Amino acid sequence: MPSRNTVSVTQPDLGRHLERATREVEGFAYRAQTARSEPEPTAQLGGRRIAMRPLQRLDPPRPAETSFRLADRIQSIAPTDALFSDVENRVLRVIRRAIQVYLAIYDYYEDASGLSRLKADNQHGRLSASAEPELAAKIETGSAASAFALNSFILSMLARDTESDDAANDLTSPEPHPLHSKTQTLRSSLQYFYAAIDSHARDDASLLRAVRGAAREQVSALQAVASHLQYTESFTRYEYRIEADDVVVSGFEFPEDRVVGPIEIQTRRPEEVVGNHIAKLEASRIAQRLACYDLELGQNPFVELGGFVFSFIGDGSPGTGKTTLIQMVVSLLTQYCDVAQLPLRYENFSVDEISDYQGRSGHNAKRFCRSILDRRVVGFGTVDDVDQVCGNRGDRNASSGQLEVTGVFMQELGGANTVVRGNASFGLFSNYPEKVDDALRQRTQARFTVDGPQTQEDFTDLLHILLGESWEMPLGHGYEPRATQEVRRMIDQKYSEHDRPKSDTLRAVFESEVEKRGGKRFSTWRDFGEYLHAIGKSDPRFTGRAVKNVSDAVRSRMMDFDLPDEWLERHAAFFGRPYAERLEMIRELQGEITPEIVIQEINRYADSEARYGDAAERREFERRVSEIRLHTRAAKHASEREP
Repeated sequence: MPSRNTVSVTQPDLGRHLERATREVEGFAYRAQTARSEPEPTAQLGGRRIAMRPLQRLDPPRPAETSFRLADRIQSIAPTDALFSDVENRVLRVIRRAIQVYLAIYDYYEDASGLSRLKADNQHGRLSASAEPELAAKIETGSAASAFALNSFILSMLARDTESDDAANDLTSPEPHPLHSKTQTLRSSLQYFYAAIDSHARDDASLLRAVRGAAREQVSALQAVASHLQYTESFTRYEYRIEADDVVVSGFEFPEDRVVGPIEIQTRRPEEVVGNHIAKLEASRIAQRLACYDLELGQNPFVELGGFVFSFIGDGSPGTGKTTLIQMVVSLLTQYCDVAQLPLRYENFSVDEISDYQGRSGHNAKRFCRSILDRRVVGFGTVDDVDQVCGNRGDRNASSGQLEVTGVFMQELGGANTVVRGNASFGLFSNYPEKVDDALRQRTQARFTVDGPQTQEDFTDLLHILLGESWEMPLGHGYEPRATQEVRRMIDQKYSEHDRPKSDTLRAVFESEVEKRGGKRFSTWRDFGEYLHAIGKSDPRFTGRAVKNVSDAVRSRMMDFDLPDEWLERHAAFFGRPYAERLEMIRELQGEITPEIVIQEINRYADSEARYGDAAERREFERRVSEIRLHTRAAKHASEREP
């Protein structure tokens, strides 16, 4: 698992920049950007001049520099009071401190990336023509990284001044920061804070909202820029810890600006979830695995050994128990994290997050993902009705906001920069999984079929759970409430149902492969490879990513055990032990992979894709039949009206 080296930003590091930071908050000159402005000036590099920005149109005329006095503007929020309020003073000092962080981080980046050497060569006329692009690129990256650190620091510090997330201001998106200059980037960021305060700060509460909102907007904008920068590894491979303030800047990761508060959700025990045996088992395992996260090391033994589910999709008809399953996972997580002494964060992303404003939906999705992925907490995030939240890229009716969310989730759940630490898991739930974009759905590791009550005992248990406390009635001969809801009683039977595929098409493929081997079971790498290849030929959606997801599911089956009750009830029994010792304790419980497990997981995954495909095909068939019928009726109506 990738790890970062920690850099301690000490008080002397920041103290060197105190005088400069004070001057900046007292007043700075900056040329505010407009939507169509003259290109940034070229920079002198070793006797030659190279452009730092693509050329743009030169109209309207370039505005003159304006002086911005942050301290005076904050003090003037309450014009009748000649002194700063406590909140005003706090905000001003946090901004000044953030400027010190900006300058210190830039110094670190200069040394780590070799930028200081390039600048020295350029200053003395020794910079070669071939090194000019590198100098320009590193100046841009250093400026962006430092601006990100500045805004991240402000979010982290001001989060301590409120107990809940503030309602967002209607802030305009920040103009792209001019990254060709350390000073210009800094003043561009400060000017955006000034504008937010000038437009929205009317008292202490709105001042906090304005500054926090401006910091959030800039963090999101700089994250978008980061993917296009070069030489970022000299910033992202370090974790900067501002010691005196106990704030950590971890690359371009979104800083969570909300404190972890109590989770308000109905408590559900596993035995209260009717049916859904495999989904119930695997969901309870997710809660156990998440609670094994080591907060100090940023590691989880189940990521190292296998069996950790980072993302899953649960599908089922309306009323089959998806919401109840979510409540069960959160209830178990609350209990386990309390024993493990870990902070827990749960959030649900819903259609309410889809906005008509361009870019806002993607911003909301990014904030949600960064909140759950925050390495300082255990995070569980759910997306209910994901087919409504995310747009299918082939659906002409999908809104731009839905497509933005789809793009963000694809990147966060399985993108090139996705890092699985073992502290977070995402669950996507849907009544119509076939409507979910294929690429997004395939980025989920596990598939849970949420099928609700199936047997007579299931329906009896459900009625007894709902009415048992209010209605006294004989149980009936042989009926033991909730006995069949004990997961282990049913799970082996449920897994064995996948010894053969359920889909007619896949069953034909399976039987053909078995027949080729004379009825013998799959027992070699080649046997399984031929079966996977045959499935891939019959279903183009069964790709290399599908094989990876199957492999993850097999590794989870290898870890097919519950943590002993004692471990989950007493901190000292397991969670309080050193990480290496916990790793060995888990390793001793680890099982083995068998051919039967591999076949079952291949068939489970392939059947789920076939089920989604069949549902989508039926839906498209019904749509076309409806169109033909409508066309026929319209043609008949038109012919009857002809003279």
